[in-house]
Amino acid sequence: MTLSNQTILDYIEAHPGARRENIRRHIVPEVSETTVWRALKLLVDKGKLEVSGKGPATGYSLAGAAVVRAHLQTPYNRRRPASYKKKFLDRYIPNKTFYLAEADRQRLREAGTPTASPLPAGTYARRILERLMVDLSWASSRMEGNTYNLLETERLIRFGQEASGKDRKEAVMILNHKEAIQYVVEHLAAITISRPDLFNIHALLSDGLLADPAMAGRLRRMPVGITHSSFRPLGDQLEIEEEFDILIEKAAAINDPFEQSFFLLVHIPYLQAFDDINKRTSRIASNIPLLKADLAPMSFLTMDDRAYVDGLIGIYELNNVSLLREVYIEAYMTSAENYRTLRAELETPEKAALVYRDFVRKAVRRSVLDWQAFRPELIMDMAAEDDIPEADREEVINYIGNEFRGLHEGNVIRYRLRPEDLAGISRE
Repeated sequence: MTLSNQTILDYIEAHPGARRENIRRHIVPEVSETTVWRALKLLVDKGKLEVSGKGPATGYSLAGAAVVRAHLQTPYNRRRPASYKKKFLDRYIPNKTFYLAEADRQRLREAGTPTASPLPAGTYARRILERLMVDLSWASSRMEGNTYNLLETERLIRFGQEASGKDRKEAVMILNHKEAIQYVVEHLAAITISRPDLFNIHALLSDGLLADPAMAGRLRRMPVGITHSSFRPLGDQLEIEEEFDILIEKAAAINDPFEQSFFLLVHIPYLQAFDDINKRTSRIASNIPLLKADLAPMSFLTMDDRAYVDGLIGIYELNNVSLLREVYIEAYMTSAENYRTLRAELETPEKAALVYRDFVRKAVRRSVLDWQAFRPELIMDMAAEDDIPEADREEVINYIGNEFRGLHEGNVIRYRLRPEDLAGISRE
């Protein structure tokens, strides 16, 4: 038998706490102790193994995500039944307990923080809204088995075009995501981790998709099961209410936006607070602390779906967050890089786009819907009526003119217009 990392991991999985000499003797007795020690040290450094004891009594056990992966090797119907454990939530103390290590939080913050001067609060989130609605709606729906591809999702969100040959519920799922994301971004200044806001997010995501429509935005009242897992969530309505209140209180008290984001991804699905659509609710809610902190969002665009589900099962059955943490960090680093590029394009917006955003939208819409042309003299009158400072009016009107001339079917959504609204307008 040759010495390989997997051989060592397989042996230690079957013999937790195994000592170095036992590992060498039972796997590859012909290999030197130094070679085995180096292999073990490498696995410890990689986070695959953890060490207990010292000197001759040093023992090795699977660590972190490796524990979850090993656990999942056993078919779910042969794994020991697992019930909801209140102590998992109880022992979490906000700002003292951390699922994400300090080094990981720092790495995530560096990846998600813009290098240029910050924009006014909420501006970045509003300006990436169109892209985020497409990316996050597609990724989160895909994770639920939705068969729309990214382009089909974009067409549905931007133009209302449903893909042919698809179940109508798939389109509803995607459009519900759009509404929930839009709700978060448009109410970002006031939104919090609270009952009303989480209920609102769940209600928007579940619109038209629940067997009992009355359960949209309402806590679960009946027992549920988890597919392909031995986990059985709480079944008592009063206990669910109590645990949800504790969950909300602890989540709201967390200061670090990444820790708060990850906490929501862990505990909303673990509680199974709603009849259905718990994971989707947690994914949208997990972006609230990131966007409020003016950080790049988590789009879930490149998250490994299978690893995500496995990570959740590790939480359900073992209360072990290691695999989901690994998946979260990897996916966020990619998401942050994607939105860093977009952010770089938005760092120096024209004043008209930034300060007079609502006025610009109103003027462009009137130019299209009322006048079918760019009428600077009429917009000047609008500017006076809206108390736009005289010193800024010329710049604002020039900006509106450029926006009007640049309208096409692919970007009219920015002004809440439809492609057919452009028919017959004059571009002169």
